[in-house]
Amino acid sequence: MNHSEQKTASSANDSQIVSDIHEMFERYAPTFVDLAVGKRSDMNALLEFYGAPLRFVGATFHMVMKDDAAIIGPEGMGGEIDRLRQANFKGALLERFSLIYLVTRATDGWRITSAVST
Repeated sequence: MNHSEQKTASSANDSQIVSDIHEMFERYAPTFVDLAVGKRSDMNALLEFYGAPLRFVGATFHMVMKDDAAIIGPEGMGGEIDRLRQANFKGALLERFSLIYLVTRATDGWRITSAVST
């Protein structure tokens, strides 16, 4: 395979990776909102998007969820969703914020392994 063919093959692979990650986030956002507003209660749905160990880093905190139970539990993302429910989150923008997500290709698809608030 010459350089041009390698570059074309690499571009096609990169394009598929980007497409797969976009598709994951297109499913993630409505799932998260549905859980936060109470339309869904199956916290296990988060495991389609998060992979352990999961880190969530903010300006004043650093959470590490070592396994699936920790991710969906009260000290993990399950607790974050419960707090949004208690605050009567309605899917509207509470305040502007930014997150950087790090994703990993796991055996069962792309998973968020870190979220860093910027």
